[in-house]
Amino acid sequence: MSKRVARNVTWQLWHNALASVGPVVEVRQLQPGDIDEVVARIERRLRADAQVKDHVNPVISRRPLIDTLRSAAPATWTAHRGGRLVGHLFGARLESARTLGIWVGPDGVSFDDGDVLDALYARAATEWIADGAREHYVWVLDDVAAMGPWYELGFARVHVRGALTLSARSHALPDGYRLRRGDLKDLEFALVLDHELDRAEAEGPSFALGASASNQRVEWTETLSDPETRHYVVEANGRPVAQCVTFPLLDQRGSFDRTIHLSAVVVRREHRRLGVASAMVDAALNDALAHGFLFAETAWRATNHEAARYWTRYGFTTTYARLHRTIGRF
Repeated sequence: MSKRVARNVTWQLWHNALASVGPVVEVRQLQPGDIDEVVARIERRLRADAQVKDHVNPVISRRPLIDTLRSAAPATWTAHRGGRLVGHLFGARLESARTLGIWVGPDGVSFDDGDVLDALYARAATEWIADGAREHYVWVLDDVAAMGPWYELGFARVHVRGALTLSARSHALPDGYRLRRGDLKDLEFALVLDHELDRAEAEGPSFALGASASNQRVEWTETLSDPETRHYVVEANGRPVAQCVTFPLLDQRGSFDRTIHLSAVVVRREHRRLGVASAMVDAALNDALAHGFLFAETAWRATNHEAARYWTRYGFTTTYARLHRTIGRF
């Protein structure tokens, strides 16, 4: 049996099952006449999200979104019931050296109820899996009610996005420590500290084994060469013991303009719980504030409860959670 035939059989079985238990949900590719309604649904979704989470931006630019939907129509699915559009789903295909994944953003999905999501995911994921994409990710509001339908589909909460409004902060470094800006000459130090972060993530309860990118040297070289990226290094006795980077956040649904992204925050184990991290992050965010940024975002692994406590104590509040599902080999 060919992949195409197998895919159609799978979809037909699902369609028949839905028809036997309730109103039929028809799923098809996005048509030009659907675009205005899909945009309206995305706008309603973001407004509803902003009612729940303070740092979700409910405002979107309609024209770029319309253009994006038109170009992504072959990969966008819509659900219809009783002649009404009741949901949509778009998954962006992202390929790395290790895997092929599908990413669904906050604007990539809407559904009136769980049956609609079931039908949309069944149809879209059948295509994704046939094309070899078995890692599925979705950004969902970090709220129990919003995540529940995805849990029912086998997804798990793996990363959390947090945001805060910038204001002047004043944690001081302990005696004997100094902060400086890093550059490309710090590449080897950056790699050593990044491995420290990888080792911490590999410990329980996270067990993020193999999460480190195989091309870290290339990625850090690009990071330290990027004029928009700022690298901060804390030294003790002339030896780097902590680092973080910031860069302007690219446009993304749900985030505010003039947001700085904070990443790669790590402190060597023997220098933790001395206030080094807070002083370093303060300096990075104060610098961003001085350069006209109004908000900051960062992310942490959901199973890293120590990181979650640190960032929420610092002032970050959660916005979206990244859910993940791996499709097993058949």
